[in-house]
Amino acid sequence: MLPSTYKGPINPNGGFLCLSMHWRPEPSAPDPEIPGQKLSMASYLPTAPDAPCLCGSGQTYRDCCRRQRHWYPICPNPGFQGYSLVALQSATFTSIDGARWRERLLDDSRLHCAEDSPQRGFWLYWGDPAVDDQYGTLCFGDIELKNGQTLYITAMSDVRMQALLDLLTELATAPLPPPRMSYDKVEMIDKVTGKHVKLRLPRTAR
Repeated sequence: MLPSTYKGPINPNGGFLCLSMHWRPEPSAPDPEIPGQKLSMASYLPTAPDAPCLCGSGQTYRDCCRRQRHWYPICPNPGFQGYSLVALQSATFTSIDGARWRERLLDDSRLHCAEDSPQRGFWLYWGDPAVDDQYGTLCFGDIELKNGQTLYITAMSDVRMQALLDLLTELATAPLPPPRMSYDKVEMIDKVTGKHVKLRLPRTAR
């Protein structure tokens, strides 16, 4: 689980910045689950030099992310099966049968519906089983149905995106066409200057 608090020194060369998203009910709302609250969290995970690197490379931290000029953030994988480097991305499927997809997405226990209207449906991917901590239920990606004909998928890492695409493939009654992919820049910290910079993570580094 993500650490609740960390009171030691935060050193870019001694650990990771971990980003996570949580969903929790809104107690004051008539229906606490809709709209609910989506909470973004950042925590620090200290890492020993000879420990496996949390980016998922299979190398030790000393030989991997500790050597990098920039402090790359990580995020937990679905089911909390390790971590991956943050690589913000989206996938868009157009000209889909919105009514059928709405029914399938509403029936899937791995998804939580946060909005359901004729113009828009919005689901959070919790996985199976869902993972809870003191902040709420961890979210591992979003699925949005726009205007009954477009599916828009967003994820914070390659691993999360693949899990969402696998889920859609499982729910589809016919092969899905390749989606249009888009990749966004990720905010990182230059270990030398301490400045925040936005970079696209190189594909070879994922």
